[in-house]
Amino acid sequence: MLCKHLIFPALFSVGLGFFLFGCGLGDETIQVPTEGLITTVTEVSPDDYKIASEESVDLVEDSRIIVEKMSGARDTFTLEQAKLITQVSSDTSAVSRPFHRAGMGYFGFLMLGRMGGHSVNSGAYVNNGAYNKASNTAGSRLTNSARSTTRSRSGFGGGKSTRSFGG
Repeated sequence: MLCKHLIFPALFSVGLGFFLFGCGLGDETIQVPTEGLITTVTEVSPDDYKIASEESVDLVEDSRIIVEKMSGARDTFTLEQAKLITQVSSDTSAVSRPFHRAGMGYFGFLMLGRMGGHSVNSGAYVNNGAYNKASNTAGSRLTNSARSTTRSRSGFGGGKSTRSFGG
């Protein structure tokens, strides 16, 4: 009786878990950006940033985030610097806010290293005009130039990241 009511359901659950989340999930095709962006993020109120513009550049390595503060100060960061800052700073720290905001636009695809897995948030832009311009120019170019690549998904969780950007 104990075997029928406790052990079989437990074994079924474990088996189902291995089936859904286990090893050997096969391959996954993803879209990898081949072009980069220069994203300008503007401080619209103290510690609140919005994307003012996104312009395409030929190489991912040439990607930059330009942070314009209300004080008039202006800083420029590479993609690698932006990734590092978001990894070592909390999502709510004043240091990382401009980068998390940039990650809500098309720059987020570069930070993730792949297209998809995130959607562009129109509320992250200073206005609808900035959002539409970014979508029709840089976003369209970034999406159309992405290349397909296949990577192996194995192990628990299928190799997918649980890190997200936004705020």
